[in-house]
Amino acid sequence: MSEPTDTAQSPAEASAQPVVSPITQTLRNTVLPPGLRGQSKDVSVGPRAQSSIKPRAFAYSLPDRPPSPPIPNGWYCIVGSEELVATQIHSVVAVGKELVVYRGESGEAVVMDAHCPHLGAHLGGGWVTGDSINCPYHGWRYNTDGVCVEIPYSDARIPAKACVPTYPVCEQDGFVFFWYHAGHQPPKYQIPRVSEVEDPEWSDAVPWQFELVAALQEMGENNVDYAHFKFVHGRDGIPSGTSTFITDGPFSTVIEQLPDGTEFDRQTWGPGIALLRIPNLMTVYTTTTPIDQQHCRLHWHFYFKGELVEMAEELIDGVTGDFGLQADAPIWRDKVFLDKPLLIKADGNIAEFRRWYSQFYETS
Repeated sequence: MSEPTDTAQSPAEASAQPVVSPITQTLRNTVLPPGLRGQSKDVSVGPRAQSSIKPRAFAYSLPDRPPSPPIPNGWYCIVGSEELVATQIHSVVAVGKELVVYRGESGEAVVMDAHCPHLGAHLGGGWVTGDSINCPYHGWRYNTDGVCVEIPYSDARIPAKACVPTYPVCEQDGFVFFWYHAGHQPPKYQIPRVSEVEDPEWSDAVPWQFELVAALQEMGENNVDYAHFKFVHGRDGIPSGTSTFITDGPFSTVIEQLPDGTEFDRQTWGPGIALLRIPNLMTVYTTTTPIDQQHCRLHWHFYFKGELVEMAEELIDGVTGDFGLQADAPIWRDKVFLDKPLLIKADGNIAEFRRWYSQFYETS
């Protein structure tokens, strides 16, 4: 007969266990599915430290489906600031176009269409001279405004049409953004700053990248659809005393208050940028860029503070892993976009979100 096992902890063992505050436990219970709660992982994510967390990827084929919504107007991330080394050229597909982005010797980031108007060569194979980009085919040189300023083998006047379309650029808080507008209008709003980026009390950005099959609007709409949590994520969603959807021009805010008074503040700036804040604990800076009408690229930066630094990998996996974003991905991949869905009152803020979002499809 086997001896009974004593499962009680000694005082020393009990004192060695990490102390988790009630607010952190509430966050853990909200973000993580039941099977993962309480499973802290040992990760090296200290204040202002870099992370080795790797992105995940899907290899989905695109099924036949009705047309997705057009690409909305707004600011989009084209590359992370640290990825853009001076004089290197990145070739990127975004907003249904082939683009190049480079950083000139002065440090300025430039985004322009990828093809030379001379004979159509791809500028991604060229090189940077000063702040200009040179075509790899015949050496035509274009300045930061996309204007050809040199044809090295000709002294004749440069044709007025020797121009490459460029895009307004805003580089701040770890991302290089470019402005897209279907009607070629100038920027309609400025991107707010994220204070956690420069605050030494917060960790360095923990980056996470991903590509998936989804229309951009579907992903934004998902943030105000709480009914799907039970069926897609295996939990009842955020147990909220209040849920408030506030709009202010191109900006919107969703405020969820938990029973213990903790607030989740999700701000959305245009169609492609959002910020989730749990005050003094965790901030998730999310950028979502449409590759085309049915594919998106995500660049996310996670910031942690206090005791949550030790839970970084656990929480990131809860948000992005099999019980988080990757549970949504097959739904987005296979569903069709309904211009006039059959909504009921219990669907919450979806109708209000769509009314707000419609402004980003204006062509003037």
